[in-house]
Amino acid sequence: MSVTASMADAPIANVLVSARGKKSRPSTCCREKTGKKLTVTISREKKRLAPLLSLLQSRPGLTVLRDRAGTGPPEDNWYRIKGGNDLLPKAFAVRLSEKIRYGAPVVRIEHDAQGVRVVFLQADTNRTLAADYLICAIPFSVLRHIEVSPPFSLGKQRAIRELPYKSHARVSMQCRKRFWLEEGIVYADTDLPIQRIFDITHFQPGTRGILQSYTGGPDARRLMELNESERIRFTLEQMEKVFPGIRENFEGGISKIWDEDPWSLGASSWYRPGQMGELWPHIPRPDGRVHFAGDHTSAWIRWMQGAFESGNRAAREVNEAA
Repeated sequence: MSVTASMADAPIANVLVSARGKKSRPSTCCREKTGKKLTVTISREKKRLAPLLSLLQSRPGLTVLRDRAGTGPPEDNWYRIKGGNDLLPKAFAVRLSEKIRYGAPVVRIEHDAQGVRVVFLQADTNRTLAADYLICAIPFSVLRHIEVSPPFSLGKQRAIRELPYKSHARVSMQCRKRFWLEEGIVYADTDLPIQRIFDITHFQPGTRGILQSYTGGPDARRLMELNESERIRFTLEQMEKVFPGIRENFEGGISKIWDEDPWSLGASSWYRPGQMGELWPHIPRPDGRVHFAGDHTSAWIRWMQGAFESGNRAAREVNEAA
């Protein structure tokens, strides 16, 4: 494998990743079908290319270096929860059932030297909770729309206001059989608008399978302009160029676009050139009795371990301050 990329503190764009050898090959099915060249890299072994391609998808060079430093081979550091990752939040929900308030969006945060108060909306009524300290794990893309009194420090205000969030879209397409496995293909990185395609049922039993597109940036925002049925139809047309036969095996699809989710307003935080040095020092730093957690406050942006790490850090800060 050869990788050509700039490692400066700037987004890595137009990264060239070419694979050679018996476990991966370029696809020619689209050229035969459309009569024009289509750049597609298809891997027969998902774990060989997926971690690297995920790191090199329009990310700041320093972020890539940070993620790779001391972690070992990517394929040795990928884990999942048997039975589904959603078992984790479900376990928290059971253990914390009496402490969780559902359907209660925060509308105002108040803090001073004596304590904190959180105003939230429940059943069309403003209610208030008071405490000694507050751990805020709200994404900055959402937090910037919540009233804070008195305002946070100038550095924190700027970080909340300016931290960018990436646009990402996933469209999952269920098929009656995993026809793509006849060629041993489980992943494709393309120059189509849907960008990347994963077999997300690769490690699951059964005959049915799901191909999922993973789209970022302007392509994701253009996809958001379509309604649900249009997204499915468009994705089906694009996938057919890479995986001929998906139409005849297609059973149904569903999309998720984080920009339109009011509780995230973007998939994950990221840094434009120069922002890491200017904003990062203020992002995880406590502001009075308010402490901050969430993957956006961790070195592991986008990842579950980032949320874990930041939660442990924030809890430790509160314990030390109490």
